[in-house]
Amino acid sequence: MAIHRTSRSGLFLLELMIVILFFAVTSAVCVNLFVQAHLTSTAGSELTAATREVQSVAEMLKAADGNLEQLATQLEGESGDGRLDLYFDSNWNRIGAQDAAYTITVLCGSQRLKLPDGSEISPAETDRADYVSAVVAAWSEAGEIFQVPVEKYLG
Repeated sequence: MAIHRTSRSGLFLLELMIVILFFAVTSAVCVNLFVQAHLTSTAGSELTAATREVQSVAEMLKAADGNLEQLATQLEGESGDGRLDLYFDSNWNRIGAQDAAYTITVLCGSQRLKLPDGSEISPAETDRADYVSAVVAAWSEAGEIFQVPVEKYLG
């Protein structure tokens, strides 16, 4: 009479492969969560920095009574024809236009700004001489980050 013994190593190998597959799927999910958390953190940091800079420029514009030339002198920006541009690197440090990652644009009057993503920014229209209407917007190649309308009665 012949005795047949079945090998248990095949069952062990199958169980080991299932455990490895489980840990591989779990690690892929964890890596995806870490990437999403990093992207959310980066977007939040970008929005915070843009908000800070835009609000600062908006307050300075109000203090200058809407005078873009005076504001351009204070901020050392490029102005012309109802528009002022300030350029920033990826850490929100002021730089020149050629290396800019972010731009803050101040638009007064009937100026319009067409962004790279196709959207458009423009201030509220007014025909009053004693009223300043402008918009201060932060944007990058990806599109608009943040904007603030600025209005002031000059009385």
